[in-house]
Amino acid sequence: MSSVSIIYHSGFGFTAKTAESVATGVRSVKDVTVKLFPITKDQFQGGRWQDEGVLAELTASDAIIFGSPTYMGMVSGQFKAFADATAPLWFQQAWKDKLAGGFSSSGYASGDKVMTLHYFATLAAQQRMVWIGPAEMHSSITEDGQDIDRYGYYLGVGVVGNYQDPTTPSQGDLKTAEKYGERIAQIALRWTRG
Repeated sequence: MSSVSIIYHSGFGFTAKTAESVATGVRSVKDVTVKLFPITKDQFQGGRWQDEGVLAELTASDAIIFGSPTYMGMVSGQFKAFADATAPLWFQQAWKDKLAGGFSSSGYASGDKVMTLHYFATLAAQQRMVWIGPAEMHSSITEDGQDIDRYGYYLGVGVVGNYQDPTTPSQGDLKTAEKYGERIAQIALRWTRG
């Protein structure tokens, strides 16, 4: 049995929908469990993120997937506060050799999501984790006609708003997120089984 955790911040529900799609992909793999950990306002005290219970659950996971909207060219302030709270784990090397991945969302095709994905990969590298990229080649079409990774993000998953409703991710991007979760779950299972 392997375990995957998804830690994310969602400002308006867009990134939460993406996290659910990633979790759906993880759940599709037998013998892999998934837990979602939204970053919420009640976890902040004195401007700092604090939740020892969540950190313990993440540390017990085989893989951790990071998620954040891209705000002003970077992760949200809430996600950055969470990342800063992982510094004591860095000193302990508590996440060394865990698998890592990440996804970001914004209302525009670029929206500088690649900067957020680079931040996630850097955070994972500092924690001595093993980064996993996307599952599919960009612009492949699924059986139900969904355009996978239509903008060609190679570092993680970049999710773009639907132009008719910018608060809703496109179905193809949600399918991309689902396939990403499935890939990470499959790799986590192989990783833990050796």
